Amino acid sequence: MNTNKTSLSTKKVLSSSTKTILGLTPNSYTFRHSHDGIDTNLLIFFHGAGDSHVPFDSLGRQMKLPQTATLSLSASMKSSSFVELPFDLGYIWFEEMDYKLTGEVLTNDHPQRITSLRHAVMSLDILLSSLTASWIAERIFLFGFSSGACLAMELCRLWKLKRRMPFGGCICIAGGIKTISLTDSNSDTSTATSPQESQNQQFTDVLIITGSKDTTFTPKEAQKTKSYYEANKVQIHIQEGKGHGMIESRQDMQVVMEFLSKRLVRRMASMEGMSSC
Repeated sequence: MNTNKTSLSTKKVLSSSTKTILGLTPNSYTFRHSHDGIDTNLLIFFHGAGDSHVPFDSLGRQMKLPQTATLSLSASMKSSSFVELPFDLGYIWFEEMDYKLTGEVLTNDHPQRITSLRHAVMSLDILLSSLTASWIAERIFLFGFSSGACLAMELCRLWKLKRRMPFGGCICIAGGIKTISLTDSNSDTSTATSPQESQNQQFTDVLIITGSKDTTFTPKEAQKTKSYYEANKVQIHIQEGKGHGMIESRQDMQVVMEFLSKRLVRRMASMEGMSSC
């Protein structure tokens, strides 16, 4: 684990701008301080289709990551106008199916899917940008399942295209990016950068976990994400015998914890009182 020179005495809070973006929708997110009271890192959860933030909030508590606060988000947030599923089936971040007309699954490059996904990415980009008032990007970690995993990895790609410091890491369970690019307008490549800035502007490290029997996000699709991203920044774990689902085994969780253990920043008591960059 990385170490950081700073005081251990305070918990962090969501900024007023973050709270405004999250909105006043009841039960649309849960923020929890780290179990040890030291909010050095922040882990953000994105659920899959029709689910909510509640089980992911529970997962965050069960993981008991050191010095890591959690923010579990729900696509029911009215402030960002995500997608409400028909028949009271819940919410989803973007349209994977034509929910209003045909009910058919949209192809990965279907304009309707791309437009909806772009809206979700840009909306959450505003939220994540506001969080950097409390946590620098390298201490923010993303965790998504299925469509939430696709969204999380797209956010990582957007941050690289916008020449920003990468996040601390991104964990994608049964999902990932599926297209070459959402739009060339996502990037701003007109500004020259210094060598130091270029070093910081790298792709975020991504861990993808999928099952050998997953027919929704197949091992082949998981491997293909490397051609849409920076290949050496993507670690793929194929769980034998697993279908399309969340973390279901000790092996899955061990892979996740090993990935995080190498990237979470941890403050040292012996450094208490020293200044932080």
